[in-house]
Amino acid sequence: MGRSDGDLEANRHYHDRVAHKYDEIYSGPRWDAWYELSWNGLKPHLPANLRAPIADLGCGTGRYGLRLAKSGYSVTLSDLSPGMVEAARRKADSMGVLDRIEFVVADAMDLAALGRERFELAIAQGDVLSFVAKPAKALKEVRRILTPGGVLVASVDQTYAALRHYCEKDDLDGLDRLVKRGEMEWLAREQAERFPVHTFTAENLAALLAQSGYEVLDLFGKTVLPFKLLEARFADRAQAERILALERKLCRQPSALGLASHLQFAARRKD
Repeated sequence: MGRSDGDLEANRHYHDRVAHKYDEIYSGPRWDAWYELSWNGLKPHLPANLRAPIADLGCGTGRYGLRLAKSGYSVTLSDLSPGMVEAARRKADSMGVLDRIEFVVADAMDLAALGRERFELAIAQGDVLSFVAKPAKALKEVRRILTPGGVLVASVDQTYAALRHYCEKDDLDGLDRLVKRGEMEWLAREQAERFPVHTFTAENLAALLAQSGYEVLDLFGKTVLPFKLLEARFADRAQAERILALERKLCRQPSALGLASHLQFAARRKD
């Protein structure tokens, strides 16, 4: 599966098209639980100093960055999609936090506009590292904008979660590409919005981070339990809490990580 400027444009085109309804697509009790797990994995790595700048890379509509700005941090929101950046800007305006936010349209593989050794924390939720053409290059760029000892908190697609899809489609070529190269395709309806997606096992993610100059602080599955199959249960808060308690018991067990749809990690820049 080759990489090209067309892949970048397909990525941008898809996210521009869905920007106005993105929050609606990923809403409801099941997604609330997903975001709660994500936020709980992020909280231990927030700078103690509210004046410490934070970068939200691949910010989408600003779910994480705007929450941080509301808490008092100065946040740079960056995304490949101008439509997503504009959606985040509108939300920031409605929340009254525009004065704490800088908006940048940028590919995560080129963060020159964000400066150098500026941020104590960078966030790349929404699988930014899976969507870029070269994850290692993006990690290098993120390392460059982090202060010494700065932390990256990010999520990626997990390789084994896609095995069933290719088997159900009887697509041996796709299965072979996934297993050997860790690549699949974003399954948009329109061919013009399809682009390659990198997936990671826990082992090769940890190796890539080490090679890129990071020390892994935390790594967990998100989620090990198939939340989509349990969706009706999340309407009841007591049952949702019960599922979350089970998920927390499972999500950091090394043998369970291969069951997760995604992996979330925190990694510190090493010097």
